[in-house]
Amino acid sequence: MPAPHSTAFSGYNPPMLHYLYLDYGGLPKYRRELKYSLLSLRQELGAQGAQPEAGRIAIYTDAPGVYARWPVEVVDIGPQLGAWSGGGLYHHRIKPAVVLDALKRFDAPVCFLDSDSIVRPGFHAEVTAKMAPQEVWSVTKAAVVMNGFELMNPFPPLKGFRTSLPHLGAYRYDVTQSWMYNSGLIGASPEHAPLLEDTLAFIDALIGRARKFPTIEQFALSEVLRLAQVPVAEVKDSFLHYWQGRRRIYMAHQIEKALSPDWNDLTPPRQWARMNYWAIRAYNYYYGIGHALGFVK
Repeated sequence: MPAPHSTAFSGYNPPMLHYLYLDYGGLPKYRRELKYSLLSLRQELGAQGAQPEAGRIAIYTDAPGVYARWPVEVVDIGPQLGAWSGGGLYHHRIKPAVVLDALKRFDAPVCFLDSDSIVRPGFHAEVTAKMAPQEVWSVTKAAVVMNGFELMNPFPPLKGFRTSLPHLGAYRYDVTQSWMYNSGLIGASPEHAPLLEDTLAFIDALIGRARKFPTIEQFALSEVLRLAQVPVAEVKDSFLHYWQGRRRIYMAHQIEKALSPDWNDLTPPRQWARMNYWAIRAYNYYYGIGHALGFVK
């Protein structure tokens, strides 16, 4: 099937973009990841010459005091954690709930970043360009930005699964058409709010199987976008998402070396970590032996 012809609007003036991070549960290693990612984003916004009106940062957290001295907007989600996590059944449900809340709260485009990420030069320009309205087969639509395509037919055991969504109506899993993008990055506009509501309903229809399908939040969003025929724009080269186990172990060590012990010191590292294949393998070998012998924790 040929790709749809798309044309961006010339002279488009992008509205202010709100970048979103999520912190809950209080684990220090995840907070260090968030800080490292946020520092890379702040450096990128500065390098792009972005004014405060062009890009702001909000942290959704159950511990607002932790970020009280940071130059970000802090949203306390402590009271919402139970409902947003489906009563604790699926904590990744919180992510689309945060995106939906931000779309309504800020009434502006938002871009959610997973904490285990590094922003590279050109990221802000790429995201804003790909979120701009485009004409697709004579229909004007704004794309949803996601990290990257993963696979077709992501959950074959769901063959025959059906549900009904609040806005899009009937849904059926299709082994030949169903797909999944990685949701380490989600860029959406206010017009996409109903699709986020459908995504949450989709997750709720599968939440009893969350242990068997641990990535249903990105599957649900991907399928809702497919059903609604909303374009998905991938951002991979300017956004490094190191979610894989070996990379994350390696990055924990790199982040610990790079960050100031002063939590409120937001000076960026002198050099950003690079995902060198052999460096990752070597450190994981050292980590495995050290962990087994007890000199690495």
